[in-house]
Amino acid sequence: MQECVCSFSEALGCIITSYRVRAVFRLTEGLRTFSHVTDDAYLKGMNRPVHQDMSAYPMESHTVWSALYERQREHLEGKASPLFLNSLDEMRHTLRKEGVPEVARMEAQLKETTGWTLKIVPGLIPEEAFFALLARQCFCTSVWVRRRDQFDYLEEPDMFHDTFGHIPPLMNQDFADFMQLFGEIGVEFTNSGNAEGLLGLARLYWYFIEFGFLRDAAGEPKLFGAGIMSSYGETQHAWSLREKLRPFDLEEVTATSYRTDTIQSTYFVLDSLDALKNDLRNWAGRAA
Repeated sequence: MQECVCSFSEALGCIITSYRVRAVFRLTEGLRTFSHVTDDAYLKGMNRPVHQDMSAYPMESHTVWSALYERQREHLEGKASPLFLNSLDEMRHTLRKEGVPEVARMEAQLKETTGWTLKIVPGLIPEEAFFALLARQCFCTSVWVRRRDQFDYLEEPDMFHDTFGHIPPLMNQDFADFMQLFGEIGVEFTNSGNAEGLLGLARLYWYFIEFGFLRDAAGEPKLFGAGIMSSYGETQHAWSLREKLRPFDLEEVTATSYRTDTIQSTYFVLDSLDALKNDLRNWAGRAA
């Protein structure tokens, strides 16, 4: 019952699995990343597709997608960060609610807006690829859609989490720049074998990218992390604790362990994305 500290890969693998259902946890090890992969041979050796065939989706997949989208978009109203909701609505013609979206159309809009690209991956990739590709403004998504009986529980992320949860904030230049910086620092720490620095990044990923709050223009804390945005149950749970948030201090966040075997009880609220980028640069310099 400990924090995943063996490597960034193991830590992040647990992060991505744990947000699904807070009452039942089935942990996986290894890195399920949100980035491109560069090794075609690696991809071809896996069972899931590395391209999207829209004609292969049964009507049920489109129906499930629409139900997931409509339920979660309504549930997030008044709770989620305007940065997220505005970006989601801006993508309404590409990251659409009417059915499974086309990755190519989402990528075209994202690239035109902030310069980021998308590529399909079937599963796990090494941590060095994760960081290197984020550093090159690359983000990834799976293209499989959960079944109706998996509506509220999955053992690994599907396309709904990858796209609905993670892609909209990349339409915002400040967040996109932060993610690129996150990748650049990860590359540096990986190359230098900085295990302590990598653990700090894993904690930052957990407490902000997956489970963070962000203050709006009025100073009110709003939901932001992708693990919250894409999960109905996580939205309910995190929102119920909004009066118990801890101020986001990067030194404290990177020193705060997390658990993946119990209900999330610690949430940090960030005041400014721009300030976070500066703090991250300074922290990385000290941790190098």
